[in-house]
Order: sequence, then structure tokens, then C-alpha cells
Amino acid sequence: MRKKALEIAEEHFRRVNPSLWDGVGEPPADFDNHQITYSVNRYTELDVSFERDSDSWRHCCKLRDTLTDRILAIQYGPGIHSPQELADTILEICQRNAVSDWEPTENCLMCEGSNGYE
Repeated sequence: MRKKALEIAEEHFRRVNPSLWDGVGEPPADFDNHQITYSVNRYTELDVSFERDSDSWRHCCKLRDTLTDRILAIQYGPGIHSPQELADTILEICQRNAVSDWEPTENCLMCEGSNGYE
């Protein structure tokens, strides 16, 4: 799951903060704080955004069930300039909620009835 978390974090920064702005001063033209959704597995999506909290910025991760659209968990992390910090938050929220990037296959006999949260 660590590899998947880092891939999502790096992709998010490429899309919304490619200059790795640290939140001090005016945001650069390439900064965007819109929420973007990423697939973790076929059952779970991750919404990632940057939010201003009083006088600083933080990142926000929301795990969402793809079948019901229900929010499973929300977790915030410090800063908006470090893909590694975002990856750590992604990994932590997934581990706390027993979400993995493991995908069951149709031919997997041990997976029958699996909900993807193993």
C-alpha cells in the first residue's frame, strides 16, 4: 500500500501544486486547492484536497465507499508542500480503516465473498 500511497501523493502534487508551494504568501498561478478523487481499489476512493486552517494550510484525505458513496473516514495532515507527508497520511488513513490496494480476481477461490477490505 505504501507504493500506491506515494503514487497518489505524487500525482496529486503534479496536478495541484507542481511548484511545491509551502503555503506562505500568495499562492502561485499553478496552485489549485480543488478536491481530486483517486481510486484506491474497486471498493474505495480517496478524495484529496488542500485546505486553509486559520493561518496555515493542511491536506485533507477522505476515504469513500465507491458503492454507497459514504465517507468512511477523514484525516488531516500538516502542510501542502511535501508529497511524502501526504503519502504518510494516505497510508495511515488506509491502514486505520483496513483498506488495501489489493484487488481480488475472478479466479481467486479464497476471495469469494470478499469485500476488498482485507
